[in-house]
Amino acid sequence: MSNKSTHHPLITLAENSSRESREALVAATAAQFLNTGDEASLMERTLFSDILVKLYNFARQEVRLKLSATLAMADWAPIELVRELAMDSFDIAQPILAFCPILNDDILVEVVKACGFDHRMTIAERPCIGEIVTHGLIETEDKKILSTLATNVTARIAANDFERAMNVLSDVPDSLNALVSRHDLPPSLIAAAFAIAGAEARDAITSRVSPRLASRLMNTVAETTAEIAKDVTKNLFHHPMPERVAETVRKTARNMDVKPTPGFLVAALMRGEREQFVRGIARILELPVAGVGRKLVSAETESIALAARAANFDSSIVRTIYETLETRSIPWSISDDRTVALVWMRCSPGAARTAFAEGMTN
Repeated sequence: MSNKSTHHPLITLAENSSRESREALVAATAAQFLNTGDEASLMERTLFSDILVKLYNFARQEVRLKLSATLAMADWAPIELVRELAMDSFDIAQPILAFCPILNDDILVEVVKACGFDHRMTIAERPCIGEIVTHGLIETEDKKILSTLATNVTARIAANDFERAMNVLSDVPDSLNALVSRHDLPPSLIAAAFAIAGAEARDAITSRVSPRLASRLMNTVAETTAEIAKDVTKNLFHHPMPERVAETVRKTARNMDVKPTPGFLVAALMRGEREQFVRGIARILELPVAGVGRKLVSAETESIALAARAANFDSSIVRTIYETLETRSIPWSISDDRTVALVWMRCSPGAARTAFAEGMTN
């Protein structure tokens, strides 16, 4: 603290050592601090922060909660005070950890190391956390924390930590798929991720590589699967697996990818992965990708509704798809709601597919 600030009357009052006076002082300081807010000068804010940090242990619960609620969205919040709030009990720390724009990675790492599950989970959900923060989270090897981190597409994860997270989530299929489907999957881990991923995640991975590499990945998995099957057969039955059976295993492994689910495709679209979305719809409907792409990208309500109905999407998803694909800035209207309702009333999924495919060419 500077010599200039030590002569302020509030600092002088802080010298009183009784608990009651310190509780009163910190409450009064907090009230003055919150009332002036961003209108206070930098010197005043620094002074108030110095007092509040110095007397933080004397602040009552309701004072801390008010500070947390006010500073959670403040870009002028004093960093030392923000740190105290972030390290406090979860009900006080949560707004700061979730929203405070000035909370830096160093403090977040400190919280991850010093605090418990709820603090860490909130940090795992926080947008744009850096590699040192995700490193700390991944070091906990908590599967719930890592599952949440896997879906935080704005978090930055180093290659070594990516691999460690894959190992931790190896027996949590949905979370593992979310992790290896991320846009920032390191190139060095593509083959390993493909080998352990589920069908939908494999589809996401292959959409980002060349067709030649995708084919090599699938062939590698198929060959590995066949070799494992051979070893198991030999160990269990004491005779080699016939080659024709091994070839059947290879073919099955190559064709294991199932049709993607509506939820997976909508999530991909919301992440901006339009090509992945179009390819998935085409795969579900067994129609040419190019033709499906032309009809969907046109963003005509009826076409989107027919595709969604044919793919067994919920009708409420149509508006989300429309507004995400729309490039003409034409807002959704009541007539669009009517169009969707009519498609669902008049068409079965099969009839919707036929209508959507009408006039489609490769």
